[in-house]
Amino acid sequence: MSLVLVRTPTYRRPELLKRAMRCLQAQTHQEWVCEVRDDCPDQSARAAVEELGDPRIHYIANRPQKFLVKNLDDCFLRENPYGAEYFYLFEDDNQVRPDFMTRGIEILKGTGLSICQINQEIEYKTGTAEAHAENYGIFDGIFDERIYQPKELRLGLFGGVGISNGAVFWSRNIRVELAFRMDTIPALDEPMRTYMVNEPVYIYRDKLAVWAKNEESTTRNLGVDKRWLRRELDLKKSLNALRRAVWERTPTKMRDEFLDGGILRVSKEDRFEPLRKAGIRVPGAYSDLGVKGQLKRLIVSQLGREHPSIATCIQRSSD
Repeated sequence: MSLVLVRTPTYRRPELLKRAMRCLQAQTHQEWVCEVRDDCPDQSARAAVEELGDPRIHYIANRPQKFLVKNLDDCFLRENPYGAEYFYLFEDDNQVRPDFMTRGIEILKGTGLSICQINQEIEYKTGTAEAHAENYGIFDGIFDERIYQPKELRLGLFGGVGISNGAVFWSRNIRVELAFRMDTIPALDEPMRTYMVNEPVYIYRDKLAVWAKNEESTTRNLGVDKRWLRRELDLKKSLNALRRAVWERTPTKMRDEFLDGGILRVSKEDRFEPLRKAGIRVPGAYSDLGVKGQLKRLIVSQLGREHPSIATCIQRSSD
C-alpha cells in the first residue's frame, strides 16, 4: 500500500490534537505516518502524543519556535525521510472523514495528476460545547467537480479561495513544492500557494474533511509588533497586488469567460468585488462601488504596505 506522510502543526490544543490523530487512526487507508510539529515552548503536545501511543505518530518540538506561517510552510516541504508517496497537511483543529486518504489516492491514481483538493465542511465554535458543522463545503459556491488548469484555479482569488491548506492532497511527483520558504503575513499563505501552483488540480466536491473556522483564536501568530489594523491593511494591500498579478497573467479569452460567469460558480457581484478592491478596471465593475467602497480602497491603498513576499512569489512563478 502507498505510504502517506501527514504533517500536523500544533500549538497548545492537546485535546483537539488528539481528536485529529484519532481521525487518522480511523482512516480506511492505514499506511500513514504523521509528524506532529509542536510550536509550544512548553511542549504541551508531547503528552498527548505519548498518550495515543501510536508508533506512526512522531513528535517534533520546534526549536526555535516557528510561529504560524513557518510551521505551516514547513509542512509543505519536499523533504521525505519516510519514502512516502503521498502528502497531507492536517492542522490540529481540523478533521478528516475515514475515506479521506483512500479517496485522495484514488483520485490521483485515476487522473494521473499530482494534486487534488477534497472539499471541507465548516465547523464553528471548535473546541466548545457549541461546536457544530454545517452541511456546506468551502468549494460548494466556487468550484465544480473537475480538473482545473492553473490559470483557472488562480481565478479563485476573485471568488473566495484557490488553494486551501487543509484540502490539498498531493503526490511526490508534484512539479513545484507548495512551500514558499519565506516569511509572509498570516492568511496570505494560501493565496500565495494558489499563485505558485503550475499544474492541473482536481477538485473533489464530496466533503471528506472539516475546517475549523476559528481565526479569532489563532491571533498569537499575528506577530509581536503588529497591531490588528496594521496587519489587516498590509494583508489587503498584499492580496490585491497578488490579484493584479493573476489578472495580468490570465489570457484575454479566459478573462472574458470569467466576467461572463464562467469557470467559477460565484455570483457576478462576488466576482466584481475583488476586482474593484484590487483596482482592476473591467466593464461594469465600478458601477455600484459607492462612496464607502471608494474610501475603503483609498485607505488600503494609502496606508497598507505590500509585503516583500508578494514580489518574490510572483518572480518565482513561471506559468
